[in-house]
Amino acid sequence: MPKDKKKRPKAVATGPIADKSRGQHFLKNPLVVNSIVEKSNLKATDVVLEIGPGTGNMTMKLLEAAKKVIAVEVDPRMVAEVQKRVAETCVCP
Repeated sequence: MPKDKKKRPKAVATGPIADKSRGQHFLKNPLVVNSIVEKSNLKATDVVLEIGPGTGNMTMKLLEAAKKVIAVEVDPRMVAEVQKRVAETCVCP
């Protein structure tokens, strides 16, 4: 490696670590979340099926826009995370 190139510091992971074997990628950018929810044109009477809510960033915005959100998640770590975030707004099993 040439001496003039500086090494970048490694990013420090915050929050849950994605399980790449499950194809997990977490949606963190609130501008992207807001844009997706806005473009979905949800009505207050809509029921939304969210596959793979991950940490629940989009789930929280969907709950503001729709009547009900049904979130399906296979990773027990993420199930706990989403349940914790939406405990006051959902009927969780």
